Amino acid sequence: MESFDWSSLQVAQAASIDNVPEMVNHALVVLGDLLEDDYVACEFSLEAGRLIGDNVEASVNALLPGRCRVQRLEPAALWRPLVREALPEIFLPARQRDVWDEGTPPRVVAELLMDWAVALMSRLWPEDADCWTLTVEIRDAYAPSYLDVVIEQQEQVWLLHLGVTD
Repeated sequence: MESFDWSSLQVAQAASIDNVPEMVNHALVVLGDLLEDDYVACEFSLEAGRLIGDNVEASVNALLPGRCRVQRLEPAALWRPLVREALPEIFLPARQRDVWDEGTPPRVVAELLMDWAVALMSRLWPEDADCWTLTVEIRDAYAPSYLDVVIEQQEQVWLLHLGVTD
């Protein structure tokens, strides 16, 4: 399959920056629905909040559910490769593995949805925006398998949560 620059679509170019987070979340919900199976549910979301002083950790804690807090923020060079490595690969359903092989229609759809979501996220942050991977300390169940990416851009902190629950 040929690569396609999703950011070249008129809808991606014309969307107001205020609407882009909702568009990202919509793409993530559809991708999560596609990847769900009987035993796990995908929880993909993007949230934003103001940077509290210069304290990224406090800003992220404000975005996390009450039962969670930042355990560790590990600086990452670039956010886009983190997302591309995780989606859809680490969330592929365990059942019917052959259905999800490279090049199969369900896998292609999942990869295209990921490409669309990443193209939209690229409207929010440059490739080299300050970013971290997040390890969450929890008091009860959070997500048995997850990747959380934190991006700080223009006095705003973004939390991209990619996880599954069982």
